[in-house]
Amino acid sequence: MNSILSNLGWNETFQQQLESSNHTEAIPARVTRIDRGRYTVHTGESVTSAQLSGSFLNGYQTALEQPTIGDWVLIDPLELTQGHLITHVLERKSLFARQSSGKTSGNQLLAANIDYLFIIAGLDQDYNPRRIQRYLTQAWNSGAQPVVILNKADLLEDKSQIIEELKRQIPDTPIHAVSALYLEKLESLNPYLGRGNTIALSGSSGVGKSSLINALLGEERLLTQSNRADDNRGRHTTSWRELIVLASGTCVIDLPGMRELQLTGEEAGVMKAFSDINFLARNCRFRNCRHEGEPGCALQEAMDSGELSLERFGQFTKLKNENASARKRGKARKPKIFPKQNKWREKESVFKEIAIQYRKTNNAKRKLNQEDGF
Repeated sequence: MNSILSNLGWNETFQQQLESSNHTEAIPARVTRIDRGRYTVHTGESVTSAQLSGSFLNGYQTALEQPTIGDWVLIDPLELTQGHLITHVLERKSLFARQSSGKTSGNQLLAANIDYLFIIAGLDQDYNPRRIQRYLTQAWNSGAQPVVILNKADLLEDKSQIIEELKRQIPDTPIHAVSALYLEKLESLNPYLGRGNTIALSGSSGVGKSSLINALLGEERLLTQSNRADDNRGRHTTSWRELIVLASGTCVIDLPGMRELQLTGEEAGVMKAFSDINFLARNCRFRNCRHEGEPGCALQEAMDSGELSLERFGQFTKLKNENASARKRGKARKPKIFPKQNKWREKESVFKEIAIQYRKTNNAKRKLNQEDGF
């Protein structure tokens, strides 16, 4: 197995996929950036540009098949004037996504093949445990290990009460209070920074994701901005997704700040994020208890005794209903990656590139023949 690729997260599982595929001559590469349909990929030896091949565009069925940041793809060995062609996306070990905002249907893929998903929250005026819970609900669906990072810890002298309260709400999730301004406060993150590991940083604008990455890099590579003075809310600094390799060999994916994280409909995330409530619900008298005043409801008894807070139960009910609605919308549609018109435009661009390369090759052969007197 290629040791250089291993530093990018390549492992035996991906190697077996490559060997069992019909693309053994293809070059494996990892997607590090996407700009308007064009991909930047890292082969372990070089960084190059790529675009989807005509066969890929003709064969995809759903948005889940679209390459995203962190994906391992196979590219054609032949390099065209505008880069390589992506012919295949290897099966992912994890995928972090959200439902597309606005009127756009389907899911927006955010990051793939991640080991740890850092949910960043700032310990300033914008600290919101309910927002953390929302991110955590979707994070458990990704297949990666969620980790809550409370940044800007230097702003509070006593953080113990906040941390203890959060631990009671999310008992199955590691929590670390750090400050991107002080390297000694980042030592608790060292266990996650192993060579070949991939970490994605998610959270709202202004929580300090770019500052945290700069601290881990040891240089001011990513642009940062201060929060707005009027309401202390963050401003969008990172407007694209990018995979960055640290000196330790850890891959870090910087995700743009999100004002909202809409759920995608998977039930497992809600069940895991509210494991304490689901554990209590097992004691309900009726197996199909809706927890709306039925006799023998264990959740109602827990709220009456103070074991379960009304606020936490309300958050559970809200996210569970929102998740059910997202699941119904997902069943009612079959999203495509691009509208039909854009799909044919992508195909036309690929075919045009192939035609240009073909003409250049023929012209070169003709020139050689003329020089040889044929």
